Amino acid sequence: MISTIGEILGTLPVKERVKEYGLWKVWDKLAGEAVSRHCQPDRLKDGILFLKVDSPVWMQQLQFMKSLILEKVNEYMKDNAVKDVRFQIGKLGQPRKGKFRQWKDVSLPQEVVLRLDNELSSVRDPELRDIIKKVRIKEAQVKAWKDQRQKGGSSSNSPA
Repeated sequence: MISTIGEILGTLPVKERVKEYGLWKVWDKLAGEAVSRHCQPDRLKDGILFLKVDSPVWMQQLQFMKSLILEKVNEYMKDNAVKDVRFQIGKLGQPRKGKFRQWKDVSLPQEVVLRLDNELSSVRDPELRDIIKKVRIKEAQVKAWKDQRQKGGSSSNSPA
């Protein structure tokens, strides 16, 4: 008898793996920026979530957060599939591109760049003027990035 793909997949241990990969996908949001920079899910086996941590200091910190992590993970999984969380020191995988916006990704409004050009017009040496302009642009990007983070915005590429 011909079965549907859903029926075939239902007989395989795929459902758990799909949930597991879903957890990996939302880990950054679930754990938060600071934690996800130092800790990543490694595997989920027999109800135990193994998390890879990049340093002993973070491992200690995460021990204090263990119950909160367990609560958030099970809230996401919706079936209390995770009974325990264990931490292991290890090298984290490559961070995903665009995981968190960096200050370098902030675009400045054209009027800010024009204002900088105007302020630096009195510098006669073109090489020096260019160097100062680059520094001032970076300074403005960092300030805009910090302002956005304080306001909780990280998806837009322009400062508030």
